[in-house]
Amino acid sequence: MTTDASTNHDPNYKWKVLGIVMVGTLMAALDSSIVNVSLPRIMADFGASVDDIEWVITGYMLSFAAFMPLTGWLRDRMGPKVLYILALIVFTAASLLCGMSWNLGSLIGSRVIQAVGGGAITPIGMSMISDAFKPHERGKALGYWGVGVIAGPALGPTLGGYLTNQVSWRSIFLINLPIGILGILWALKTLKHDRPVHTHHKSFDLAGFMFLTLFLVSFLLGTSKGEHEGWQSTYIVTCWILSLIGLVGFLTVEPLVKHPIMDLSLFGNKEFTASMIVTAARSVALYGGTFLLPLFLEQMMGFDEIVSGMLQLPGALCIGVMMPLSARFADRFGVRSVTLAGLALLAIYLFIYRTLDINTSMWGVVYPTLIRGFGIGLLVAPIMATAMNAVPHNKTAAASSMLNLVQQVSGSIGIAVVGATLSLRTKFHLNVMASGLQDRTSPVVASAARALFLRAHELGYNHADSARVAQGLLTRNVVTNASVAGFEDAFLVGVSIVLVGIFSAFLMPSKTAPVSKEHMVME
Repeated sequence: MTTDASTNHDPNYKWKVLGIVMVGTLMAALDSSIVNVSLPRIMADFGASVDDIEWVITGYMLSFAAFMPLTGWLRDRMGPKVLYILALIVFTAASLLCGMSWNLGSLIGSRVIQAVGGGAITPIGMSMISDAFKPHERGKALGYWGVGVIAGPALGPTLGGYLTNQVSWRSIFLINLPIGILGILWALKTLKHDRPVHTHHKSFDLAGFMFLTLFLVSFLLGTSKGEHEGWQSTYIVTCWILSLIGLVGFLTVEPLVKHPIMDLSLFGNKEFTASMIVTAARSVALYGGTFLLPLFLEQMMGFDEIVSGMLQLPGALCIGVMMPLSARFADRFGVRSVTLAGLALLAIYLFIYRTLDINTSMWGVVYPTLIRGFGIGLLVAPIMATAMNAVPHNKTAAASSMLNLVQQVSGSIGIAVVGATLSLRTKFHLNVMASGLQDRTSPVVASAARALFLRAHELGYNHADSARVAQGLLTRNVVTNASVAGFEDAFLVGVSIVLVGIFSAFLMPSKTAPVSKEHMVME
């Protein structure tokens, strides 16, 4: 058995555990989005395309998700303290490699290694908190911890923008070094020694792990590369086939093995299942939105990294304010009501951006992020507490891994889906608008071309040059409008995904998060 921190003689020990876990969690969560506003600068340095640069984020999140299922098995073999400290060491060392990257491939590879550490930090940290606090205290504890889980991705663009503009994009990774070293030293000094849960040999579910990894990697590859390779190309069709094989194989193998890498029986609890679906919808809104908005602000509106980050800061602060309060709201109004309110706010935030364009005011950019902040802040602690309290005490580690896996995989899928939508719909709008531009009989096109021609002529151009300038400006305007329309469509796709979460929210408990009978007995 592991040491139960809640029974430790030091009454403050559980809060120390929370503080230590928050340091590591904030660092890992921050790196899931801190690179977003730096993508244009990295693209310029390495000469990368949008399709390629997407893997700086998706590669991290995919590796993060692929390694998460291993944490339950490793925790049983090594103990929480050893695994947590080892994860911090791997993450910190990989951050140094990211900062020293010499090309895009080395950066993506370093991000994959970094995510191996990050993939263990979050679920093992959540499990440590669940062990340290009693069920009735978990809502509040997870609310504070959730500040790091969610505020990290939300604050990432602001911090990343400042560091990129004032220092360099490499500094967004090197800043992890002092934080990581502090977390390692604090954990070594404070965390009590624990023994592995299973001192005897526990077999590793290799087949389940391989099938799950095959599914995740193939699905993300197919989703993110579909537009680039062609949705009916051999490459993409192969990805879909492999992902289907991986999913079917995983679902077939897991019920048959003695020690499955993912305990699918947890989905027999409707509150736990509903929590997973809501978490997925929340992650799509958070990660998809934080991927699209910085690209729009910098590429379409022309803001630099600092301004782009600052415009997203108020929304991040809202998350930090709401997170500790959400557990109280759930106790008073019920988990179901708070969850529905949070998801509705997320849908509204994404829906507002359907009219986003290059002339949108700064306030028009900021106030939807405030709505998002309130929505995200309402969702984290109540959902986590509901999921953790719905399972037996001896399955909290498995539930934690599952919860974080769903969060990260859905975040990766969200980025891939909105990225593919952006590319596909931009091309669609460009074809439609370009065909309209070629229609010389259109009075709108003729009027715009005439006005631009006259303006160029007034500036001193001759007739031939004035005609070329007018045509160039018209073409640039079409490209800009098509790109804006593509972004608007991508935000609307996010709305439709969040609506799925709203339906599942009705399965959440109407009152406070229930505690399973097995959980109460174990406590």
